[in-house]
Amino acid sequence: MESRSRPVALSPDDAAALAARHGLRKLGARPRLRPYIVSLWQRRDFTWVLATSDAYGKNQGSYLGQLWGVLKPLLQVAVFYVVFGIVIRGARQGIEDFLSYLVIGTFLFEFIASGLNNGGRAIASKVKLVRALEFPRAVLPISVTLTELVMMWPAMVIMVVIVLIKGHRPSWTWLELIPAVVLIYLFVLGCGFFLARIVSATPDLGNLVPIVTQLARYVAGVFFSLEVLAANLGVLGKLAIYEPFAVYLTLARSAILTEVKAGWLEWSLGVGYSLVVLVFGFIYFWLAEARYGKD
Repeated sequence: MESRSRPVALSPDDAAALAARHGLRKLGARPRLRPYIVSLWQRRDFTWVLATSDAYGKNQGSYLGQLWGVLKPLLQVAVFYVVFGIVIRGARQGIEDFLSYLVIGTFLFEFIASGLNNGGRAIASKVKLVRALEFPRAVLPISVTLTELVMMWPAMVIMVVIVLIKGHRPSWTWLELIPAVVLIYLFVLGCGFFLARIVSATPDLGNLVPIVTQLARYVAGVFFSLEVLAANLGVLGKLAIYEPFAVYLTLARSAILTEVKAGWLEWSLGVGYSLVVLVFGFIYFWLAEARYGKD
């Protein structure tokens, strides 16, 4: 009678080597950074569809639907113009075309604020999807900020129309608005990575993000001249000119308004802020990849 050979039990190291040889990995484990980035790129179509579907679905329950993407910043401009352009006229000091200055600042900061607020909820708002499917979780902060970018373009068209009505004529410098918006997007995305991980771990902190963004609105020069602020506050005012939000609004305004100047320092800071925040934000988010959706 032939004897059957018994299967040999694998040691933990041998089992791990066998799994690696067949492309298997521990469920819920954090992948290495390079394969993670490759996997993220492979799912770019999924990311885009997720972003555009969310953009289309926003405000669908209201009568005006997608018009709110334009009406909201327009209403904010109206309120800020009455308060800071008529009631508190000192806010107009040092600004030649206050309406155009205000429109550019308000429309772009609305994108920044929405990106930060929704970026913080990127994981929490899609927790069922996170628990049901295996995919790089960085897809979610990216799709959220892409959603805000898609929704911003109609408002950007209205912004340009208002500036044209105010008498500004297009020039080649207007093309600088494109890299300025790209830098703003990258910065918001980097912040979104940080906020998504923090809020996912401590949901209560999500309630503080809108408060912080509201505070940032009042120090970014949305409705007043930063140069006047610098003249009145000395060193502190000069530092405020070079904080990220103020720099990005300056870059956007300098592309369209001749009265606003941005040199190599502002552009260098804009690029630096975006790259540093994006890289460190992405790595910070990736380090907690295995924990998302498990709380």
